[in-house]
Order: sequence, then C-alpha cells, then structure tokens
Amino acid sequence: MEETLQDILEKTNVLSKEQLAEAKELANSQSIDLEEAINRLALLSEEQMERLYIQSIKLHDFAHVIVDMGFLSNDDLSKAREELKGSPISLAKHLLNTDRLSEEQFARALAKQHSMEYVDLSSFEVDDELFRRFEVGVMRRYHFIPYSLEGRELVVIASDPTEVSIFDELEALLDLNIHVKLGTHSEISRLISLMVETSLDSGVLFGEVALSQSHAVLEVEDEDGEGAEVDVAGQERQAMQSSVVGLVDSVLIQAVRKQASDIHFEVYQDELKVRYRIDGCLFDVASFDKNYHSPVSSRLKIMAKLDIAEKRIPQDGRFRLHIDDRNVDFRVSVLPSVYGETTVLRILDRTALGLDLAKLGFEGENLLRFKRAAARPYGMVLVAGPTGSGKTTTLYSAIKAIQTSEQKIITIEDPVEYQLPGVVQIAVNERKGLTFASGLRSIVRQDPDRLLIGEIRDEETAKIAINAALTGHLVLSTIHANNVMDAVSRLIGMEIDPYEFVSSFNLIMSQRLVRKICPNCREEITEVAKELRDLIEDFNEHKDASFYEGSGCRFCHKTGFSGRVGIFEMLVMSDRIKQMILNRDSPLETEKVAVEEGMVPLRQAAWQKVESGVTTLSELNRVTLA
Repeated sequence: MEETLQDILEKTNVLSKEQLAEAKELANSQSIDLEEAINRLALLSEEQMERLYIQSIKLHDFAHVIVDMGFLSNDDLSKAREELKGSPISLAKHLLNTDRLSEEQFARALAKQHSMEYVDLSSFEVDDELFRRFEVGVMRRYHFIPYSLEGRELVVIASDPTEVSIFDELEALLDLNIHVKLGTHSEISRLISLMVETSLDSGVLFGEVALSQSHAVLEVEDEDGEGAEVDVAGQERQAMQSSVVGLVDSVLIQAVRKQASDIHFEVYQDELKVRYRIDGCLFDVASFDKNYHSPVSSRLKIMAKLDIAEKRIPQDGRFRLHIDDRNVDFRVSVLPSVYGETTVLRILDRTALGLDLAKLGFEGENLLRFKRAAARPYGMVLVAGPTGSGKTTTLYSAIKAIQTSEQKIITIEDPVEYQLPGVVQIAVNERKGLTFASGLRSIVRQDPDRLLIGEIRDEETAKIAINAALTGHLVLSTIHANNVMDAVSRLIGMEIDPYEFVSSFNLIMSQRLVRKICPNCREEITEVAKELRDLIEDFNEHKDASFYEGSGCRFCHKTGFSGRVGIFEMLVMSDRIKQMILNRDSPLETEKVAVEEGMVPLRQAAWQKVESGVTTLSELNRVTLA
C-alpha cells in the first residue's frame, strides 16, 4: 500500500515535492507508513485521503474493466502489455494511440472504474445561464463544463477523475462543493469552444482577453495607405497590461470571429455601450462605466492615427489587425455627440468576402442576365441600392467572373475595401485632389479594358463613366437609389443625354440583402399573426404558401437568422425600354413594360425567398415595399 500511495501522490501532484519529501522523511525516521506520516503532518484532509484510497484500489483494475465491458479481449490485452514492455507509456494511452480503444470507450471504462456517471456529450446541451456564471478561462484551465448547480453543490463534467488536486483547487477557487461526472476530453473542448463562438454575452466574449491579445499584430496605415507592422506582444508588451488596451483589442478580435460587419462604441449619460452589427442588425454585447469612454476613444484614435486632442469635429481613419493568420482592415469613423465621441468601425475582412455570384443569391434567369451584361466587351453595368446592401461585393464578384490575364482591370474606390489580385486599384483622396472624376480622366489614359467605379456621385463622374462605356470599355459602378427606375431618374437628373444613356447601359440592377432563416432552428409556422398579416399589404396574394421562421438557438444568437442573401431586380436595355427612356415616358409605365419583358421587382424577388423557406415574412416587410 505504501508504494502504491506514493505512486498516486506523485502522479496527481496533490502534494508538492517538498511536502511529499517531508512525509517520507517522517515515515522513515519514525518507522511508520506514509499514510500515517501524512496524517501527522496534516497535509491532506480525510476526504482527500479517501479519494486517494479509491484511486489506489482501482488503479490497477482498469485493464479488467475494459475486458469486462467487452471493449478488449484478453488476447488483445496480453498483446498490448507485451508491446509495452520497457515503455514508460501507460496502458490506456497505448490503447488509445493504437486505436484499440476509442475515446468514448476509455471514458466509459474510466467512469465504471471509479464508480462515476458517464455523460454522453454528443447531444448534450449546455445550460447557457449556468455557463455564463463561470469564466471561460477557468473552464479551459481546469477543463470542465458545468452540469448543474443547486445551492453550493456544483456538478461538473470532466475527463480525468484522477486529477484530485485540480478538483480541490477548483473548489477553493469557486467556493463551491464540486461533484464530478465524466465525459470525453474532445467533447468537453468542443462544447467550450461552441459556447464561446455562439455567444454574444460580454462575460463569455471578453473572458479570454489575454489569449486574444497574443494573436494580434497591429498595422497602422498613414494617409498614403502605407504602414508598418507593430508586434503587439513585442513592442507594446508593457502597454498591453492596460485593461483598456486589452478590452479594445478583445472587442475587435471577437467581432471578427463573430463575422460582424461593424462595431459601434456609443457613449450615453452613464455608460459606454458596445454593439456588433451581424447580418445587418445590431446586437448589444457589452456595457461599461462611462469612465472607460475617454481612454477607449483615445486607444482607437491612436490605432487609426487620428488627433487625440481634437474632439469637436468628425475624423476618419483606418488600421489593420492580424487576426487568426489573416489581415483584417478596420475603417474608423469618429463623430462628436452630446455625451462625447461615438466611434464606429467597419470591418473589412477579405477572407469573409464571398465572390461567387450564385452564393450571393443570383439564380435562374437573373444569373444569366447579369453574367451576359458583365461579359460584354463594352457598355455599363450599374448596381443601385442603399449603403450596406452588398453592391461592392456584387461588383467584385463580377470582376472575378470576367477577369483574365489578357485584359487590364482598373478600379477607383472610396476607399478600396478589398485588395483583388491582378487588379490595379486606386483609392480616392479628395484632400489631395484625387476625386472620382479626376481619377477617371487619368485612368482612361492607362489603356484599361474594364473599369470599376466605386460610386457615381455627381454629373462629372457620370458623364466620364458613360463616355468610357461608349468608347470601348466595360464600366461597372454603383449608385445610391431605391430601385432601378429611381436610378434611371437620378441619372437623367444629372443632365445625362438620353441618347448616350440608352446607348451605354447594358444593365441596371437594384439589390437588397435579406436575412436567411437559421438552418439549425428553422421550422414551419402553422399560423401567421394577425398583426403581421395586416402589415403585409399583399399577403392575401400569397396566403396559401408555406411560411417558415427560426425559433432561435445559440447558433443564431437567439435571433432565428443566420447569414444573408441577395434579392435583385434587373432592367435590361431592350429596344422598347430604350425608346421609352428616349421619349421620357413615366417611370411607372417603363417599369410596367420591364416587368412584361421579364424583370422581377424587388418585392416579388423577396416573396420568392419567403415561399422557398429562405427568409421570413417579417424580413420581407423590413426590406421591401409593397
């Protein structure tokens, strides 16, 4: 017993090396066993000694347990033991390494050996509220997930029942009585990661600030777009000790991992609120004391190379973070408000950019129409829509679809949101005189085949773009307008000659983004609420269709939505449409003819997504007008 107990003590580290040496010295000097020595020195409690006894009794029974449970035959056991002769590797580890024993079988056998309950975690759902009561770092360090809590009795799921010292330390740390159930190591790790990835709770998101910081490399760009990398973990090691720096970096990194498009730092009378925009909607993720506002704002200004002292006028800047082995750009906008400066960051993550037209939502005839228009050797393709409707992504996807080594493609953007390989990209800099119009005048002298103009904002830009389309270039651009007919009206209002207009345009398209129903909690609804039916003016036309919603789960942050998809209306310049524009016919009459020729209005396109179970009735009404 003495030798076995010593082995257990050395394995579990329940005693320090110094304590164990002291106990052994006392046992030898007094001619008593090791247990008695430990008791005299009061190194372990009765409960701790009981746990050790159980381990010492059952330590050598593991092999018999796996045979009794049918996981291994006696012959296979003998072979494994023969292979282990002279090896320091344990029998269990050897069986796992040689795939004679699965991780689940190992955990089940371990549970039986120690008279503990095994929990199958493959379909186990962690209690969100219970999970949020414990720091993520603590769960990772001690490798457990909470199972239940009643009063001061906490039941946890762990993977190693022999780690006595860990459970004792955890009891002291949490000030709770710990009871252990067993699960597999990999499933415990998976569930911890899953809960972190699918949570918008500040305690979960920012519980591992230090871990997030260690993976970040800051790159601050100057006004000319040039920058030098700064190793946060190196040069700013001391500064990283600051709670504010850690908080800001954690907010940014977690936003990227949550696939947020924007981060809002909003200051109010008594608090600083942090919100993420995910799938087009804002979510509250954290709230801090207002005293954090000034240092957080200063930190963001330093990163974006803005004037810290200036708090009366808006400022814009940008910086870059290296997160999870990829570069992510952040556009920064600082705006004075009643209670202080509010800061909004646009996240430009090129790896999250889907440049596949089909994945954007194009399908059927619309996909063919757009591809044909973008593939023509000259002319203009115009995409209309509000800010955040995916216009730039659509144009980038078009460039990817038509790009070849035989052609030169030049873009002018404000700003350049994503770098495209093999494409010459120019950023507008109005402070230095580089506008869309002046840039375009120079670009056409660079012998381009394809042009992308970030936005048509004024008459001069519109005329240069149309002239380029008329002189053998394919021009892709965007305009802020509600629909295709509004886009036509805006261009006509810019004093564009109608004849040049109809001669230059291949396609005018309007688009929106609708949220997709989460596939993990999607379900058919049996009855549409009267309030919703009343809001949808054209509901009766589609009342016989099947409708779906998301009930809300951790994968969609309880919203019922996950991801977005585009809806489109396309005006192809047929001869009849051209003549109506030349005659300056009313937009309503022109739209009616366009629908007759196959144009699907935005509202109808949204209805198609609803009836196919992609999105919801509420989303239809949020994004489009009847």
